Amino acid sequence: MAHQSEELRWKISHYRMPCQGEGVQLCYLVSEKGGEAEFFYDSIDEFEYEWGYNYEIVVEKREIDEPMADGSSFRYRLKKQISKEKVAAGLRFELPLVVDNYRLVESDGNHCLYFGSVRISSGPTSCDSLVSGQLGVFQHMNGGLRLVEMR
Repeated sequence: MAHQSEELRWKISHYRMPCQGEGVQLCYLVSEKGGEAEFFYDSIDEFEYEWGYNYEIVVEKREIDEPMADGSSFRYRLKKQISKEKVAAGLRFELPLVVDNYRLVESDGNHCLYFGSVRISSGPTSCDSLVSGQLGVFQHMNGGLRLVEMR
């Protein structure tokens, strides 16, 4: 059976947002041809994403023969990375700290982590007190995040 595939040119944002599919997960923020950024729930094979960089990429979207019942009908693979640009040091952006009573900030004993993987420098604010806010304002810092304020 011939597999249908197409090439897509995407811009991917410098941070990922929590989204809900099967459960709460981190989604890419993807835009096409100057459109609004939308959640992208799937993975992109061979794409090495780093927080703090905006990307322009070309991906191949290919149909899957027998997709899982609740899974995507497509597989995405990086064909070409056109650009990878580090965002300005002072750029601020917002991330939710809680989604449907699911805490997105936890401690590994030494550091606060966003979604279990992205280190947060929270200054004098403890990890536990981060969940008292609904929204955090962050900046990128050394491969992690720096908390600027809570709302």
